[in-house]
Amino acid sequence: MLDPAGLLAVNIPVGDHVTRGGLNLDTIWTTAVASAVVLGMGFYLRSRATAGVPGRLQLFWETIVGWVQDQVESSLGPQYRRVVPLGVAIFMLVLAANWIEILPGLYHNTDYAPAPTADVNLTYAMAIVVFVLTNAAGIRSRGFGGYLKNFFRKPVAMFPLHIIEEIAKPLTLALRLFGNLFSGGIMIALLISFIPKFYAFSIIFTPVWKLFDMFIGVIQAFIFALLTILYFQFATEEGGH
Repeated sequence: MLDPAGLLAVNIPVGDHVTRGGLNLDTIWTTAVASAVVLGMGFYLRSRATAGVPGRLQLFWETIVGWVQDQVESSLGPQYRRVVPLGVAIFMLVLAANWIEILPGLYHNTDYAPAPTADVNLTYAMAIVVFVLTNAAGIRSRGFGGYLKNFFRKPVAMFPLHIIEEIAKPLTLALRLFGNLFSGGIMIALLISFIPKFYAFSIIFTPVWKLFDMFIGVIQAFIFALLTILYFQFATEEGGH
């Protein structure tokens, strides 16, 4: 089908959802799949972990745990090691959710399975969880009075901007992840849509782009986990941001 300009019109399904009762069921299902993958890996490694020569999966998991632990201890100190499981869980869940879009359709599209992180509802939910936990850590570290006092740090006239900054954190955290995964999904869907007309082009570049999108998924999971740790640092350090 041609548009008025004579160009090929392509119906890209990114952003379409299977909804029921106001819920995006495809996002719920794919998030459940990603969660099941992460939990399954965790329980499997718990039963197979060895102090000897580790297997590839154990080595991968230990690398992630070691990186998160180094980031937490360098940013927050050893007393905040309780943040390590949260950082690992966030990295692995975001990574698994990002990588779902390289698979064929799992729910309503046989060619393409949008990543649940390409749905802003999920990224907002994750960002809100991080926002609540980091602010709770700030109150626990400084006391409620010290937490409020941080918004009125010098220059005091800037306190409205400090409040806006705090509110903007979960928004930027959510939209950064959503925007990158949504745009990657558009590219995959666009390349797949070329198959009937440009089979040779699609058969070559779709797998290449999916591999590149896997790399982007790793980077975005890394950034989300790293910013979560940094937000804990900002919330608990005495000098403010």
